[in-house]
Amino acid sequence: MPIKLAFQDEKLRTVCESPVSAKRKYGEVAGRAIHSRLADLRAADSPLKYVEWGFGKFDETAHDRIVTPIDGGYRMLASANNRPLPGEPGAVDWAQVTRVKILSIERANES
Repeated sequence: MPIKLAFQDEKLRTVCESPVSAKRKYGEVAGRAIHSRLADLRAADSPLKYVEWGFGKFDETAHDRIVTPIDGGYRMLASANNRPLPGEPGAVDWAQVTRVKILSIERANES
């Protein structure tokens, strides 16, 4: 089953759903990469697979987030969006996550 995506806000949804908007806001390289990574995320059976494929990594500072490097000096932050989260408190069972929320796209050197 493909992963279902949600977005932090309407502006982010527009960028993530429109290649033209993404390229306008982040440039040609990053805009194309954003849409490629989102397609990869949707194609994965779980965020665990997405990370195993090498597209992202689990955030070391937040147990429920994934960080995806984006070409052009950006990164995309996403979180598990299942309610309740599968797994033990503080330890998400990423293999069981079916919903992901895109939180932000920011410069890679920002926090």
